[in-house]
Amino acid sequence: MTDASLDEDCSNARCVTVNSTCVTTSAGSRRCACINKNVQISPTECSFGPRFLSSIKNVVFSTNSFGSSTNVGSILLDELSKFPVTFSTEANVYPDEGILDLRRSSGKIDVALVKPIRDVQTFVLVLRATAGEFTVQQVVTVRITSSPFTPEDVTVMLVEGTRRGTLIADVRTVGSLGGYSNYDMETTDDTARALFIVTASGQVLCGQDMFLSEFANNDTVAKEYIISVTASKGGQMATVATFYILIFEGIFKTTIDENWIGDILSYSLTSAKFRVEINATLPDRLKLTKDLTTIGLTNAIDYEAGIRSFQFKVDLATTDNTKSTTVNVFITIEDQNDEPPELEEKLYEFTVLAGSKRNSVVGVVDVTDRDTIGQTSFYLEGAYKDDFTIDDDGVLKSKVDLSRGRFPSTIPLRVQAYDGVAYSDKSNITVYLSSFTNNGINLNRTFLGSVSENSPPETYVADVAVSNYTGYKFANPRANRFFRVNSTSGMVTTATVLDRENTDHAYTDFTIQAYMDSNDQCSPVTIGQLITNVTDVNDNAPRFSRPSYTGSVKEDSNEGTLVDGLVDVVVTDDDSGENGAVNFALTGTGSNYFAVEKSNHNQFTIKTSGIRIDREVTPYVVLTLTGTDNPSNPQTGTTTLNITVTDVNDNTPRFSNGRTVFSVEENAGPTTITTVTATDEDEGPNRQVSYSLVEGGFGFFEVNGSTGAVSTVKEIDREIRNIFNLTIEARDQGSPSRASVLAITVNILDVNDEKPTFSQTFYKGNYMENTSCTANILTVTATDLDEGSNANIRFSTTSSNFTVDPTSGAIRCANLLDYEEMQQHLIEIKAENPGTPSMSDTVTVEINVADVNDNSPRFDKPSYQSEITTWEWVTENPVDVFEVTDDDSGTNGQFTFSMSGHTDKFFIDGETVGVLRIKAGASQPGVSTTYNFNVTATDKGSPPRSALVPVSVHVKKIEGNRTVYFRENDIFFSIVENQDYTTPFGTAKASHDVTVSVTYSLIHGGDFRIAPTSGELSCSRPQDREAAPEHIMIVRAMDLTTNASDLAVVRVTVEDENDNSPRFLTVREQHVFSVQENSVNVFVARIMAEDKDAGENGTITYSIESQKPRIHFSINPGTGRITVSGDVDREAFEEYNLVIKAADNAYVPRTATTQAIVLITDVNDNLPTFQTQYAVTVKENSALSTSVETLSATDRDTSLYGAVTYVSDTAMENGTACPFSVSVETGVVKVSGDLDYETTSTYECIVTAVDMKRCNDCTKRLTGSTTLSVTILDFNDNPPVFHGAPYRGNISRNAGINSLVTDIITATDRDAVQNGNGVVKFHILSSTDYFKIDRDTGNILVATALDAVDEDELTLKVRATDLPQTDPAMEAITEVTISIITDKPRPFFKKEFTFNLKENERPDEEKSVAVTAYVRTESGEFACNCTYEILVSDYSGSFYVDSFTGELRQKDEIDREETGSRFYVTVKATDGATGLYRTKQVEIIVADVNDNFPYFKNTHQNFTVRQSAPVGYVIGSVTSVDADEISQPIYTAFTDDEGIEVLGDGTLVVKASLLSYTEVHMVVNVKEDRFEGTIDVSASTNTNVYINVQADYNQHAPTFGKDTYEASLTFLSRKGTEVKIKDFRATDADGDRVTYAIQRGNHRDTFTIDSETGRISVQYTLDDTVPQVLELLVVATDSSSQPRTGSCTVQISLRDFTATECIAENAYSELQNSAQQRLIFLGLFITMAVLLAVISLIAVFAIYKWRTTSRATPEKDEVEAAQEMHPVPMEYDLLSANRPEQRSSYYRRLSRNSAPGVPDRGYLTPIPRPTPHTPPEDGHPPSDDAHGYIELQV
Repeated sequence: MTDASLDEDCSNARCVTVNSTCVTTSAGSRRCACINKNVQISPTECSFGPRFLSSIKNVVFSTNSFGSSTNVGSILLDELSKFPVTFSTEANVYPDEGILDLRRSSGKIDVALVKPIRDVQTFVLVLRATAGEFTVQQVVTVRITSSPFTPEDVTVMLVEGTRRGTLIADVRTVGSLGGYSNYDMETTDDTARALFIVTASGQVLCGQDMFLSEFANNDTVAKEYIISVTASKGGQMATVATFYILIFEGIFKTTIDENWIGDILSYSLTSAKFRVEINATLPDRLKLTKDLTTIGLTNAIDYEAGIRSFQFKVDLATTDNTKSTTVNVFITIEDQNDEPPELEEKLYEFTVLAGSKRNSVVGVVDVTDRDTIGQTSFYLEGAYKDDFTIDDDGVLKSKVDLSRGRFPSTIPLRVQAYDGVAYSDKSNITVYLSSFTNNGINLNRTFLGSVSENSPPETYVADVAVSNYTGYKFANPRANRFFRVNSTSGMVTTATVLDRENTDHAYTDFTIQAYMDSNDQCSPVTIGQLITNVTDVNDNAPRFSRPSYTGSVKEDSNEGTLVDGLVDVVVTDDDSGENGAVNFALTGTGSNYFAVEKSNHNQFTIKTSGIRIDREVTPYVVLTLTGTDNPSNPQTGTTTLNITVTDVNDNTPRFSNGRTVFSVEENAGPTTITTVTATDEDEGPNRQVSYSLVEGGFGFFEVNGSTGAVSTVKEIDREIRNIFNLTIEARDQGSPSRASVLAITVNILDVNDEKPTFSQTFYKGNYMENTSCTANILTVTATDLDEGSNANIRFSTTSSNFTVDPTSGAIRCANLLDYEEMQQHLIEIKAENPGTPSMSDTVTVEINVADVNDNSPRFDKPSYQSEITTWEWVTENPVDVFEVTDDDSGTNGQFTFSMSGHTDKFFIDGETVGVLRIKAGASQPGVSTTYNFNVTATDKGSPPRSALVPVSVHVKKIEGNRTVYFRENDIFFSIVENQDYTTPFGTAKASHDVTVSVTYSLIHGGDFRIAPTSGELSCSRPQDREAAPEHIMIVRAMDLTTNASDLAVVRVTVEDENDNSPRFLTVREQHVFSVQENSVNVFVARIMAEDKDAGENGTITYSIESQKPRIHFSINPGTGRITVSGDVDREAFEEYNLVIKAADNAYVPRTATTQAIVLITDVNDNLPTFQTQYAVTVKENSALSTSVETLSATDRDTSLYGAVTYVSDTAMENGTACPFSVSVETGVVKVSGDLDYETTSTYECIVTAVDMKRCNDCTKRLTGSTTLSVTILDFNDNPPVFHGAPYRGNISRNAGINSLVTDIITATDRDAVQNGNGVVKFHILSSTDYFKIDRDTGNILVATALDAVDEDELTLKVRATDLPQTDPAMEAITEVTISIITDKPRPFFKKEFTFNLKENERPDEEKSVAVTAYVRTESGEFACNCTYEILVSDYSGSFYVDSFTGELRQKDEIDREETGSRFYVTVKATDGATGLYRTKQVEIIVADVNDNFPYFKNTHQNFTVRQSAPVGYVIGSVTSVDADEISQPIYTAFTDDEGIEVLGDGTLVVKASLLSYTEVHMVVNVKEDRFEGTIDVSASTNTNVYINVQADYNQHAPTFGKDTYEASLTFLSRKGTEVKIKDFRATDADGDRVTYAIQRGNHRDTFTIDSETGRISVQYTLDDTVPQVLELLVVATDSSSQPRTGSCTVQISLRDFTATECIAENAYSELQNSAQQRLIFLGLFITMAVLLAVISLIAVFAIYKWRTTSRATPEKDEVEAAQEMHPVPMEYDLLSANRPEQRSSYYRRLSRNSAPGVPDRGYLTPIPRPTPHTPPEDGHPPSDDAHGYIELQV
């Protein structure tokens, strides 16, 4: 033996790798593989495999979302990664509610949530990994939590096998358990306490491995436990959750006894949280019942009926249907010993040789027992039961020597079988002892007898007479059952009517014995053998094995499709030849759909005819199949064909008519809208309709797959979508499935859920002051996404200065606005809808009042009067100060001064404050002079406005010198604002002599003061620079002495103090800006602030104090311009909040802040992205539009750009189109083309998503793609295909059993082999016992010896079938022609031959049929060099055949009425080379000529009809006889009757009520309608028709008082002896007369029965050839027109049974002479009694001596000489020759012989038989001793 490594063939090798062994693979080969728990880690190494797949036993995932492909986590298969092996992994989830999607990826299992969960849910994942023969499995508990939920009852379903430590739940996630701790379990169930653990932290765990058998009964499929969880809070305990835990078996298997009625499984539910339902499709007659705790069978299962197992499903679910699972239940039926054994025969007959030794095998009793258990034993009854033994195999043996002297020639026994429980019926055994003389004479003659079956008794059979012999008899008494032989003449006649179909009758071979004239009758001479052949008569109709057959065929099947169950069904016709050849015809409604085909001999196959049959119209067809044999004398048999037309999924579900437009309120949440229904005219799965939403739902709708309920799954916002066009699919469950769609429209009704929204977040308007309020300042607009009244918006405001139109939103002023009062107004506008509840929104409106030059300048005085002296008349000296104001702004508030006169003297300096000064060059007046003029202040508005004041300047003339003067005309001072200057801040000092006393005064000083003497300036209150940055006044210095004075302008500048903070010029509501994403260095906005301070105190620096969420913006410090400084991505952040700071530049700066919002507007910069790559499986038979997967692509852009649609077409990377399309709207992938697994099994399709769903300019659209991997699953759509069909094979006729006939039959199936679709198995459809086929290879082998095959060529139908696990099987059928070759070629005929001729037509030499024979050799087929001849038969003399050519011709005219329409002529072809021959029957078809007229064969015809027969009921037909077959008889009635009429075709029809009738008599005439003969066509005959009108129907059959009667007779009872049977009588409850008949068991017609009285009597004198016990079956038949029968058994026992001995013939003569002498003597004795009284004593003595004289026996020498001439008996010649016609058993051959005949018993004296000789060693049978003596005494 060689060595084999891993994965090498080990059929004849040993596996040398450590931890490896030789295993059988699924393909049937033998390979080395690692042993259990070991995995192959290299080509030469096995290692102990991983115990687990993952180190994770419990895992918790959290999620805030769900949807297609929402991954919530992964389970790492880290334990597998430790091995350098590629494992095939799979994962299953319990309960499987479609919530989780498990996806295998490299090294992990991804867990995806595809349906919403309620807060928290726990699942059990069963992980399995396989590598070669190694498999490891692990259970992982996965808990997925969502948002928190309130405490509630928790239901848990645990599959059996869940491991210890598995997390069931975490109590902390159940409800709001904040503050709780110290969790504990509370239960009164000790088992639950052991099964579960609650940790202090609140985790509920499995306390042990969950195996139901360890804590529940073996029949428990599910058991519920309830535990409560408590926790403490604040020192108090509370129950925080109750767990209802159901532990169930994933698969439940059990075994029950047949006939079991009762529970088969149980479950324990202790709460109302769970429910149990049966989901079963059971075999016929099986019914399940369910109560609160069990599921059981309500009716028994009979194992012998073929139900060995069945299965169903148990659905477990929570009562709220949130969790469910299914348990598969497998029930195996175990056989019980409940069937009694059955003996195969009522009578067993065995023949053995007399003298057979002890332990000789007598015969075998066959028994059957339908049970598969129990041991059968046998019991014998009868007088000789102790002399025999029978073992458990039914072998009957002798316990003693079977000597003739001890046993009669017929030994009766009864046998009964017992299987340990029940007894069989009893059967009789008859053992015949056959005697032979080993020295008997045998003339070896052969006599051939022939007789037609059904011939009456006494019909001649043969003549067996031989000269010089007499006393003919049969050696075997059995022959007397069939034949009578005249002992004198030797003529053999029939003893009874023989039936060829009875194998005991058809062919007999009996030994004839006789005695030589005047020779010893105890030593008969064997004359020879009478071989009798019973010829066939067509007396048997074709017989179907069943009264009805059941078949099935698929609707719409193609022409020639076989009907399952009706292929090569055998029909028997016990006749032979043409009498037994059956032709078939179909009748009945629907017969046009089918055709019957005759296959082989008397077999029929039903096929479809090609006319389409629709199951929905014709679900079943009941046909009558008629089989007809010999057409010349036809017999017919009928059967019923019940053909079920099985469903093909050819009907599409149809939706019922109804509304298709519906509505639902928005925000309604899950709501059922309507329920759609569809019906399918198919049946079974083909009519089971499931519903789905295939288009238009957009995630808002769902359709219940079972009920068709259409409902929303979440709230719908009408403002997003107000109408949905749903496409609902109804799909049946056929394969392939069919579907239809229904379009419904759902309108979303509005509710007031949207508030009005202003079109702008901020409004600005301008108002020109003093403009009329009839004009609109601006109009605000708002929209409300609601509709109808909910969208009616009304505007309002609380401002007193403005009004808003409630409908249009137009804003007007309420009264005139004055710019000078308020330059800017901020008002709030409210937009409100009238819905319930009302909703509103507000917006801020900024209204800026624009200045109008509506104010004239105003002088601070109405007039000015000033006085100066001539000393003060100095160029540019001030005279007066004009302070002018103008409330307007801008240029409207700017003005200029002008003078109306004396401009040569004066001028005005300044803009805001005008200083009237002396003009240079002005001449001083010589005298005091007053100058009067007007000063006008004119603004710069358009048109300008002005103000005029009168000015009077008085110049006083003062003489003298100028003693006081100011060195400068303008004196400047500065003060700091907000400071206290009540103390001097400066001195306006004039120049003067020290001697001059000067006083100072201020003109227009205002708040300022001047010390009169010192000229020190002070201020009465602090000044505000921002209110008046400069103060201008005139200071006068006057010499008190001379009044000389001078003037100067004092300018006091108020220096700034940082007392004002910056103020933003806009409010924060105005700071909402936007910028496109991805912009860099782009200007966003400018925010400006003001500071009333001056210099650095009023200089503002801007900065961004904070910005969220990222620092992506900058601001110019000097200008306040905001720009983008970073990468802004709207998909990252849609809004930025900026805090802007304005700070002045003071040493201690003052600041102000405001906020700004920057909205990032979207740019189409994101591709649509898919969540993952998709991998799906699709069956290749999936119909178009079958949903495959739902794609989900998202785009991070806003709805404008990010609304995703899908590209409908898909393609692979190489550009090849994929047969899948994608819904543009929903992403649902559907089948769009043909799928063929055999062509393409996988697709890698590129699916594409496109953004900008609604676009005008679509050039900027972006696309994203992913790969959709589609694995095509095989569907069994390819039938097996034979290669090289049809096939031929040759086999020698001498081939042994299991010899290979042919191995060229091959068939392949393109489907995959993994699921059986591509696995091909072979079957022989034809009914044959000669050949068998290997189911796997297709090799045809010899099954039985081919000697008995008559044909040289057989054609077999071979079917190749695939073995799909789930799909319908497919098949192919071919023919295999097998030629059976003999050593010498035997002639054969290639075809059937038919000779057509017309009745009475003259022979025509030109008309012939070439009956040509052929021979087949290795080199081919050739015409045979044969000699042809016609075998003699009826009418064969009317034909002749050419002996060389085989041409058959007619020789004589044919009368069809003599020959029949069809008969056969047998042509024999003999091969001149080999001498072998074959015969062929030529069918002669005779066309009829209508040359005979009809006539009535009987003078009367009787009919019966019930009184209740309805009008139109057909009673029967009057029939006439016409030798022609084309006769057209016409029937007329001479007498008319109101109740019954005769139609022209002879039909008797009821035409009126027959209630008053008891009998109807009619005379009917028949004539030929179309006659072609020479006889007078007017010839006609009449018949009397009697119709018996019966009152009722024959309801009862005759019944006997007992089933079995017992009686006895004395042995040797004479003919006519009555068998006394007590109470032997049959009665009929209908009152009909009863007749009796013996149907079976009448041995040699020993008894006869009176048909009227039932009296049974002996028909001929009994002897020891009659069995000691006879069992008759007596039948009683009532006299009804529709007779019924009853039966009983009569057992007759023979009392004092004794065997007799043979006495030689010469002994008979002496006995006869002695008897005559005795009679003479007695007569004389009586006559002479008186006279001879004296000598009476002497006479008596003399007579006594004379009577006792011995008589001589036959000459011994003569007997011995005869024995020496023939030492071997004829029977052993037959055995040694093994003649083929001896087809029965060894003992049956022996039964054809019997002991020598027995003479008249009146001359015999019973004496013991001599002990027979021991059989010789050479196998010669023993013989009885021929010597003996007879002692006669008187």
